[in-house]
Amino acid sequence: MPYYIYWIFATACYVTEMLTMDFSLICFGTGFLGASLMAWLGLGLLWQIAAFIVVSLALFFGIRPMVLKYLYRTGKDVKMNVDALVGRIVVVQTAPDEQDHIGRVETDGDNWRAFFKAPAQPGERVQVEKIDGNTLFVVPVELKK
Repeated sequence: MPYYIYWIFATACYVTEMLTMDFSLICFGTGFLGASLMAWLGLGLLWQIAAFIVVSLALFFGIRPMVLKYLYRTGKDVKMNVDALVGRIVVVQTAPDEQDHIGRVETDGDNWRAFFKAPAQPGERVQVEKIDGNTLFVVPVELKK
């Protein structure tokens, strides 16, 4: 098979990989490039098939797991969603009520219900101590000197 046919298959794999982001089609696309090299060197169809299989499987089972582990790493130190709010500094939007100590704070454009452990005024910065349901428990920010 002519080497440029493999280039077409490789390009199709690379373009489709951009849609899946699974790092599997890029392994096969590179396998097609290996087969293309064999065709360009004038080697037979068996060499082309062997190059495709060896390169594809080596990348798929050798490199792909390491890349996926690096790209999609998770762990105890990675906070996501609401858990990422704990410890953040937020801005008071509505001062807390003196009876129930409930007010409103804003972070990243989102307005949250907040329980204040100390009085605060709109515009002040407070820190999120914990979250219970849709209520943030906030404390005053310690000024560092």
